[in-house]
Amino acid sequence: MAEENAVNRGYLQEEFRLFHNRDTLGAVTELHYHDFYKIMMLIEGSGSYTIQGRRYELRPGDVVLVGRGFAHKTEFLPGYVYERLIFFISQELLDRSSTPKTDLTALFSGREGHVLRPSPSAASGLFALARSCERELHSEEYGSDLAAREDLMQILLTIGRTLYREALPPAPKDNKILQILRYVDEHLTEDISVDELSARFFISKYHMMRRFKAEAGSSIHQYQTDKRLLLARELLRAGSSATDACFSSGFHNYSTFARAYGKHFGVSPTEKNAPSVKLEGSVE
Repeated sequence: MAEENAVNRGYLQEEFRLFHNRDTLGAVTELHYHDFYKIMMLIEGSGSYTIQGRRYELRPGDVVLVGRGFAHKTEFLPGYVYERLIFFISQELLDRSSTPKTDLTALFSGREGHVLRPSPSAASGLFALARSCERELHSEEYGSDLAAREDLMQILLTIGRTLYREALPPAPKDNKILQILRYVDEHLTEDISVDELSARFFISKYHMMRRFKAEAGSSIHQYQTDKRLLLARELLRAGSSATDACFSSGFHNYSTFARAYGKHFGVSPTEKNAPSVKLEGSVE
């Protein structure tokens, strides 16, 4: 568990990292996102992943693909064995390894779904590659770093060539709420009231609020606030002052912004070494 905590709460400094976690702690997290791409391979346990408002019920052998910046949350109940292999992959590695013909980041787009359910034989081959990568990462042999990277590339190619056709459909999704999620994302810094959303999408306000929370896992207001905080954190990392980041991300009061930022990230927005993203620690 200490290994995953060493990622500085989500800021990936290497090309990629691999964690093999097994515990009975469960994982019930709030909506969050990462600055990198993620592959989660479920070895044992059952639960759900909600990614960009689309919920997937998982079972052993499933492969979860989470794109950079994609809001997601996990729900695995404590008391049951939860074992998984987790890859964190940098934007730089995928960009450098992609070609005009093969865009590796496209595998994480969710266009065909975010979860794969390969056949037992295909899953066996994929998990064997992941374990080979794990061994190489812990090896001191000559070229072990290159061999580990090669295993990761083979995993990505396997997903792209064969497994991507086996994407698991998400649980029945409320298309109206998906439209609202996208609209909020596209107008994140604007003042959008619940009444405006209700009128724009021709849905009862209170019915919309109930359905939104059921689908997205949080209230509309909390979803807006969380995404604005994440945007502010990006602006701060790009060199903006705390004040500029506050108002450029859609907040209207600095004190409110600073309190929310501190609660969400655990640091003040004026701290230069603020974490790049709030992760749920060692249980994701």
